[in-house]
Amino acid sequence: MTFSLDLRWRGIVLIYVYDVELSVVSCLLGISKRSLTRWYRRFIDTGNVEKQNGREKSSKWPQHVCDYVQEYVKNHPCFYFEELRAELVERFPGIKNVSDATICRALRFDLGLTRKTLTKRAMECLPRERAEFVHRLSPYYSGPDQLV
Repeated sequence: MTFSLDLRWRGIVLIYVYDVELSVVSCLLGISKRSLTRWYRRFIDTGNVEKQNGREKSSKWPQHVCDYVQEYVKNHPCFYFEELRAELVERFPGIKNVSDATICRALRFDLGLTRKTLTKRAMECLPRERAEFVHRLSPYYSGPDQLV
């Protein structure tokens, strides 16, 4: 649960300035002892009770590879991971990790493409691909009577 900055400071002031016991402050403000201890330790270490910013996450792939994957996904909405992996290995032989997990992570976190977004793109592309498939089979397929 996230507590407001004002409530955190109240807890710290009661403990640090007024020397009220931790258990009393916990009961009074409805905050766990663990949270109060963590905030107090953070206050002693940094002089503040705000959360520290996490480290900035970076991609495992260089930017030009991410750009290529973005274009590939845009041009091939109905793609398989195997196809994308083969393209990446052929195009960028220096890349070490092109596992399914890395591709999923890159699509989701580096490129902002969720499963829902990719599924929607594929469904929008499906009628066009179906029409192309029927057109390719038309010389060989005359109608449903042929299927037996």
